[in-house]
Amino acid sequence: MSRKEGDKAYATYVHYQAFSSDMPIHQINQTNWYLKFEDNLPAFFIKADDVFRQMPPLAFFATAERSTIYDFTGWQEQTETYFKLTIEEIKCLTDIERLKNLPSIPPLEKTSSTLEN
Repeated sequence: MSRKEGDKAYATYVHYQAFSSDMPIHQINQTNWYLKFEDNLPAFFIKADDVFRQMPPLAFFATAERSTIYDFTGWQEQTETYFKLTIEEIKCLTDIERLKNLPSIPPLEKTSSTLEN
């Protein structure tokens, strides 16, 4: 499912067929977390009911590392194998993309420390 050019919001898909129609996906064990490339970058999706929502990479990594509810056994190997990248490379790519999507704020000419009273 393509998005408008310049759309920087996280993706949402309704129904498995829409989610998996454009490329193979990978489910981590029997959890509700899925891996997929989105705009040629590693992406992490959580399934709730029949909706697949893209989540921030840090949400996936925190859940995978700390979850006591779901079986994330071997999640690092599965993630590296699916994306054909190391965890460090995945984090680097997703951090760079996140930084590019932050709004641009021009620097202030004066800051509170330079303002005269």
